[in-house]
Amino acid sequence: MSGNANGIDWKLLIDVRERQKTAALGVVARDREAAGQSHAQLRQAEAWCEQQVQSKAAHWQATAGALAGGQCNVAQLRHAGAWSGALDARIAQAQQQAAQAGAFHAQREEVLARSRQALRAASGELEKARQMQQRARAEQRALQASRQDEATEEAASQQWAANRAL
Repeated sequence: MSGNANGIDWKLLIDVRERQKTAALGVVARDREAAGQSHAQLRQAEAWCEQQVQSKAAHWQATAGALAGGQCNVAQLRHAGAWSGALDARIAQAQQQAAQAGAFHAQREEVLARSRQALRAASGELEKARQMQQRARAEQRALQASRQDEATEEAASQQWAANRAL
């Protein structure tokens, strides 16, 4: 029998706890993958944002160079200003996308942290069940040893009484 006097089937309990831990491991793996993907999306959004900022800086460096060389007229300067405004809109859009990717990644990390906590809890419950099983087995062995000692003492007592009666 795998249970004890209280009727607890330790093997079954441990099997259930192992399945819970295995399921929690699967959830952690899935959430880790999702967090990795969201992190990659965040990096991509940040890189695109940085690229837009660098494009604007390069645009104004080229415009300043043209002005310094006397190769820029008023119409070209107006065009440079309009293009700068378009670049500002792209930068704003890129910053918004990076912020959204950052918020989404933070959510994925929170989910991953919760699933890791659930895994730790499942692992703890499994370990606790194993320890309780070991304790129950030790108590069972001690009880059996005590009963055997009592039986040995009773047999010795009866033997002594029988020998005395002779």
